[in-house]
Amino acid sequence: MIEPINAVVGGGVIILNSIPFILRKPKLLLLTSIVSFLFILLLITVK
Repeated sequence: MIEPINAVVGGGVIILNSIPFILRKPKLLLLTSIVSFLFILLLITVK
């Protein structure tokens, strides 16, 4: 139970840190959206 929580926190920190970079590179926004969607699906399946 602890490992998925750490993964969520780590993923959230990575996403927050990469926001300024994403804003400068609009093409990455689509990629980030896809990755986030897959990450959410992973969390749903873990539960």
